[in-house]
Amino acid sequence: MKKLISVFLLLISLFGLSGCFLNKENPWPYRGEHKELYTTAIYSIPNSVGCMHHGEGAYDADIYIWEQDDYGRILYSYCEDYSNRVFALLINQAYDDTSTFFYPDKNYALTYIDSECCYEGVEKNHLKNKTYDFYLSVREKLKNDNDWNKPIDLKKCVSYSITNHKVIEKDTFQLNKDQCNEILNEYTKTLNFINPSSNPYRYNTILQVDSEGKILHQVIGNHAYYDKLEWNKWDPYAKEYTYYDIVIWVITDLDGNYDKDKGILVMYSKENVSNYTFIYETSVIEKFKLINGWIYQYCE
Repeated sequence: MKKLISVFLLLISLFGLSGCFLNKENPWPYRGEHKELYTTAIYSIPNSVGCMHHGEGAYDADIYIWEQDDYGRILYSYCEDYSNRVFALLINQAYDDTSTFFYPDKNYALTYIDSECCYEGVEKNHLKNKTYDFYLSVREKLKNDNDWNKPIDLKKCVSYSITNHKVIEKDTFQLNKDQCNEILNEYTKTLNFINPSSNPYRYNTILQVDSEGKILHQVIGNHAYYDKLEWNKWDPYAKEYTYYDIVIWVITDLDGNYDKDKGILVMYSKENVSNYTFIYETSVIEKFKLINGWIYQYCE
């Protein structure tokens, strides 16, 4: 699911590596028929982007509806990138002419599924066929967590205005390069590298903001090192040259302060495997937010 992570890298690079593309208008808005479900997906899954970026353009995210309960809840599959193999199943609680409603950090599940690396000529029921087994395996838990076939309780929901692209407010605090390097290096200390880079930072972006202004950031870093200092790291025959990719989520306040013990969550950490694609459990994200004082803006 684009980004689910590598799409972030692609889009960020297109925008001058600024790391804040969500603060700008998406040049590839969603044009499909399910804008309310699209809105729920992009604001439920923190590192969603909202489109299938490909070449110099993009394709619409894909949506397939599985079920609707007696009160109008919708259970559906969602995908932003077939080639990255990350697919989601979500439940939307309700929507009206202007807004959509869902249970935050409880209404989705992610999985890896082998899929074609293409965007055109995809079979008609591609998303349905690819996610059928996943749907069968997680639907009951999702339904239970989201009060399936019970009266709608908007007080348990957050709400977002229906949109065709993902946007974060332009004045939201953005981490600078030095802050990102500090965050990455806190984690790097635990890896015991022989010769780590002192400047691993590559990109960062804002994922979500809570009702009091706390910010969930994503920081991406890369360590390029080689055990023998006399080896030239640009030498293709330097067998001992290694790169190490890291993706960290961090929660800060409005001034960029964060808890070094509780405020950092390592999402991706691999040696010589640079695709940045990962999935996670919603319970992990919910717990991470709660121990950092995250305040959900529930409907009144």
